Parts: sequence; C-alpha cells; structure tokens
Amino acid sequence: MPTLNVTNKSALDYAIPEKWEVKVRKDAARKAFWSKFEGAEGAGMPIIKRNDFTKSPGDTVHIQVLSQLGGDGVTGESTLAGNEEKLVLGQFDLTVDWLRHAVAFTEKATKEANFNAIMAANGMLSTWLARRNDSDMFAQLITTASPDTLYSGDATTEETLGTNDTFGTTEIDRIKVALMRKGALPIRIIKKGKQELPVYGVVISEMDEYNLRADSVWNESNRVAMLRGEENPLFSGALGMYNGVLIYTHYGMAGYQGTPIRPEASIYGSHSNSVGTITVGANTAKNYTKFFTSTGTIAIVNASKEKEFVSYTGKTNNTFTGCGRGASYNGDAADGASTYVAGNLITQSNHVSMQVAFGAEIAAKSYGMYPTPIKQSEDYDFEKGVGVKMVYGQKAIEDAAGDKPNYLLVKSYAGNPNNS
Repeated sequence: MPTLNVTNKSALDYAIPEKWEVKVRKDAARKAFWSKFEGAEGAGMPIIKRNDFTKSPGDTVHIQVLSQLGGDGVTGESTLAGNEEKLVLGQFDLTVDWLRHAVAFTEKATKEANFNAIMAANGMLSTWLARRNDSDMFAQLITTASPDTLYSGDATTEETLGTNDTFGTTEIDRIKVALMRKGALPIRIIKKGKQELPVYGVVISEMDEYNLRADSVWNESNRVAMLRGEENPLFSGALGMYNGVLIYTHYGMAGYQGTPIRPEASIYGSHSNSVGTITVGANTAKNYTKFFTSTGTIAIVNASKEKEFVSYTGKTNNTFTGCGRGASYNGDAADGASTYVAGNLITQSNHVSMQVAFGAEIAAKSYGMYPTPIKQSEDYDFEKGVGVKMVYGQKAIEDAAGDKPNYLLVKSYAGNPNNS
C-alpha cells in the first residue's frame, strides 16, 4: 500500500538548524538594547560595528574612529597648499574570542522529533544572546573602562547618595554640559532656527524612569515639545528628550531582576542576623548576583520599609557569602529589623543606579564568526543538544591617553516605590 511522502526525523535533525541559526541571530539583534545604536565605521553611531570573518579567536580587529579637525586654517592671501590638515583616522583595536551556549533535551521530551524543542531553544538562546551582548557591553562601559563619573544631587561619592539624589532634569543638564566640555561627538545635530544644537543620549534604569516621570520640569518640557511625526523621539524608541539629550530606558529581560545599571535581587527564604550567607535563588545555574560587585555592601528592605546594610566578601550564582549583617553604610546603620522573608528587596549599596551618558563612537563591536548552530547527540540519538557558537568581541573606545572622550557615567539614588 502506498504511503505519504513524509519527511523523516533524520531530515528534520539537519534541515531545521540551518534555517534556525539566522533566526537566532536576528531575534537576538531585535531583543538586544544596544543593537539599535550600531553602525559602520564613519556612520557617527554610538557603537561602531565591523565584522571581519577572516579573524580567529584571539585575533585583533582594527577599527577606524574619527578625530575632529583641530587646525586654524589660513587667512587672507596665505597659501593653503601645503598647510592642509590631514584627515586623522584613529585606529582602535579589539580582540575577538569564542562564545558558546546550548540547551539539551531527550527524545521523550518532545512528540514531533526535535522540531518543537528546536523552536523552543531558538527563543531561549536568542534571548540569552541578546542579554549576553548587552551585559558584555555594559561591563565594558561601566567596569572595564573606568570612565569619568558624576553624582546626582549634592552627592560627591556613591556612599553619600541619599533619597534626595534621584535622577532628574538637573542631572540631564549636567550631563549635556559635561559631554560638551569633554568634546564628545554628538549622535545628531538638530537645527533650531539658524542655530545648530548637538544631541546626546543617556541610558537609564526603569527606577530612574519612574523618578524622572515625577519631575514636573520633565513632564512640562515633553508635553510642549512632543509634536507628532517621525522626528518625535517617542517614535524612535526614546522615552523623550530634554535639553538636547535623548532618554532611553533599559529594562531587565527573561525574568532576571535588575540590570547592569541597577543591580537587584530578592531574598530566597528567611534569614536571621546570625546567618553569614544570604540566599537569593534556588537555581544554582541561574546567575542571580551577576550584576552585583564581587565584594561590597547590599541594602535589604523588608515589607515594613525597615532597611539593613549588609557587607559581603564574596558571592556565588545564588548567594552572598561572608556576610556581616547589621552593618552601617556611610554612618547609616540598620533600622533594627532582625528577620527578613522571601521576596524582600536587595540592591547594591544604598539603592544605587547608574546612567550611561553618551555621544557617538563610545564602543566597538566585531564578529569574527556569526552565531552558528552546534549539535550534540548521545545514547543512540536519544539525548540531543542544540546550541550556538560565535566569535565576537566588544570594547569601550579610548583615546591615546586612555580617556573615554565620548561618554561618562552618572550615579544616582533609585529606591523602589514604597521602599525606603
């Protein structure tokens, strides 16, 4: 008896991943925060992207960056020939390396060969890739590069940040002045009458957005300025614009608490003052503490708004270790709470958040190999794994003196609503 001309399981094993790799890469680019700021060399975008598929892991990619003209020119009948200023293209180097990740499943886990599992893996791996791209970029900009840093309000250090030092329009004004004084390349020039005005950008956390929306100056400025049309920053992915600075909000992804610019976690289970380890999650494979510093101080707030500062000397994926409970922070001691329960908020230091203020050419990114599918099969094809591998690198751009000319950091107080 004739049968249908079906596609068998072995064909699915090989056909699906070939189309699947492109979807993983495109989905990751769509989900990633920094991807919308990428452009080729000379495009004037914040992230310079140059792919060089001749490069292997450990190789260096050379990227050209722009330098402003600094000569005086000539006046009157002075000879220009021979006195021209050379177009200076600075070279910036970054190293690319392997990055791999995968998921595994058994034949029993899916009823339709491995089709459903592969489609599920696509979503998980593309989200992981987007989150990894973003966290790597933030790590380069915030930690590795050590840029110039401003503090909100009247604070002069991270330790002196308090409830009156939230992010608002005053900080945006300071950001613009600071970037202009650094000579930062703007991401756009707009005309107001006959005057040309530089436009910069700043990335804020969701809690900074919450505080900014409570700023009456911000609200009135955007109410008046927001005419409909493609030039409206709200239609280009920005929260709004104030004094020539576009505001972008970076939110957490895939159920993770916090972001690189505002670390956050929650208590898992109950703890007492005598406990030297604080647990923040049950799944040891998930990095709940990723965005916190390797050592430092955390603030824990319970449902009664009682706050305790805790010092720690180490961390794992799901714990803070070497904890000194009942500590003080900048002279501010615990409120007296002795027990915390599951769900209580944990933040870095005293609810500290960071804002990344930027112009053009703040970082470089390069792929030596686009995300490519990888497969693994064990136990007579009963256990299967699919994943991606790539060769890529990202790095904050520095000048010859090691300075970061086109961006800076701001640190602010950013407690959760209803938390002190």
